[in-house]
Amino acid sequence: MVALFGGQGSQHIGMGQDLCANFSLAKQMCERASDHLHTDMAKLLWSENPLINQSAYTQSAIFLVSLMAYAVYQQEGGKLPQLALGHSLGEISANGASGALDLEHGLKLVFERGRLMEEVCAKLGQEMGMLAVLGADIALLESFCLQAREAGNTLYAANFNGSQVVLAGAKAYLKNLEPKSFGAKKLVLLPMSVVSHCPLLEPMVQPFKALLEQHLKDSYNFGVVSNATTRVYKDKEGALECLGVQLTQPVRYSDCLSVCGEEDSFYVEFGTSVLKNLNKRLSSKPTYSITNTAELKEALLA
Repeated sequence: MVALFGGQGSQHIGMGQDLCANFSLAKQMCERASDHLHTDMAKLLWSENPLINQSAYTQSAIFLVSLMAYAVYQQEGGKLPQLALGHSLGEISANGASGALDLEHGLKLVFERGRLMEEVCAKLGQEMGMLAVLGADIALLESFCLQAREAGNTLYAANFNGSQVVLAGAKAYLKNLEPKSFGAKKLVLLPMSVVSHCPLLEPMVQPFKALLEQHLKDSYNFGVVSNATTRVYKDKEGALECLGVQLTQPVRYSDCLSVCGEEDSFYVEFGTSVLKNLNKRLSSKPTYSITNTAELKEALLA
């Protein structure tokens, strides 16, 4: 089994609520997170709350629910992963599941990661965002991004998810793009106010690596696949290198799945279900997601 962990943009109202209602372990983790972040995480997760759109809280919420789902799965007799793969923020959740981050240190790390992203993007002088491009010609899309930058616009290919590519750039510019410009079938503006996985985040690389050095333990129960390099690491040294590079280099999710393909018989996504939908197009292996009790029971039978 390969464990999957989703990234920013997968948040939604009600995430983790079923698990907290049915498993005391999940409820206790939610309460610990509330104490640690001085924020009512149940209120943040389960009702309309403007904080959820601030990256520091978005990333904390997704990290919490991902680890809640993983902890409950293990408590109920789930299989130990052979590898873990997280998409963007999810790579940090993968480190947590593997044992390199406990809940409190992981929450501190992802909260500061989100805060640093917001800080860097605020200095760019315009609102930033991410745009999913479905069914585009990849070469044409990359050429378009290069031409856009040469013309003075901010546009980078940040995620390669098979036939879906996510662009990072100024939100006003992203909103005006047309699918026909690069042969796409559909464009979807993601619920994000920051960019990621592009050179714009270079100013936060060293501060973030200092946080990694502070919070990561050199203790891995299984390997983690790097989004940026596709290499598998299972120690702190590897994590420091790969998670630093990840901020400024594209996520190569489809290539990462190819690495996992040699190890897995099935995938389980913890806390979110976005990657399960991606995997339908990218892998012939079954993918389960755990966002509630019914899905947990299904995954435990795999």
